[in-house]
Amino acid sequence: MVHAIDIKNFPIGLEGVIPPVPEADGDQDERKGNVTYGIDDIPPWYLCIFMALQHYLTMIGAIVAIPFILCPALCMADTDPDRSNIISTMIFVTGLITWLQATFGCRLPIVQGGTISFLVPTLAILNLPQWQCPAAAVLDAMTHEEQQRVWMSRMCELSGAIAVSALFQVFLGYFGVIGSVLRFVTPLTIAPTVALVGLTLFEHAADAASQQWGIAAG
Repeated sequence: MVHAIDIKNFPIGLEGVIPPVPEADGDQDERKGNVTYGIDDIPPWYLCIFMALQHYLTMIGAIVAIPFILCPALCMADTDPDRSNIISTMIFVTGLITWLQATFGCRLPIVQGGTISFLVPTLAILNLPQWQCPAAAVLDAMTHEEQQRVWMSRMCELSGAIAVSALFQVFLGYFGVIGSVLRFVTPLTIAPTVALVGLTLFEHAADAASQQWGIAAG
């Protein structure tokens, strides 16, 4: 009589008989390479402070660059003291949002700064005829309160536009539209977009760099 043999659970050679040999620590170190800390590693707290400071010093240039590009388009003079208020607000909000996303959000090890992508539509809005800046002589003749009304009206317009665009992004994310769109968004699509954003801001960066040799060297 011939019996059928179930070969699914039948060991072939020594497989299934001898348990797998655990990897040695040296193999893990060799696979780790030159990486000091892996994804799941937690550095000491004092080292985290220095790493966070290093990361923030790297980001501070990009954070401060946005107000420097935006203030002239808001019809603010170079000596306007409100420039410091905008820069201080930018730095404070950056730290606040970074703390919120690192504590309650997705906890990415990043500094949540401002986005350069909004500068292009912002400058496009401010170039509309109704938002053109008055002549320099007219601005100089204004009082400080009148100058504040000039740039605050433009800031309110931009704040409303950003709020609406943020709600639009929430709508796209909540209803899963991004998942459908990502099939058509490839690196071939993203690379020209990022390049166009950078080329659009090149003129403003060149103007800022031409005013001080230290900025140009940086």
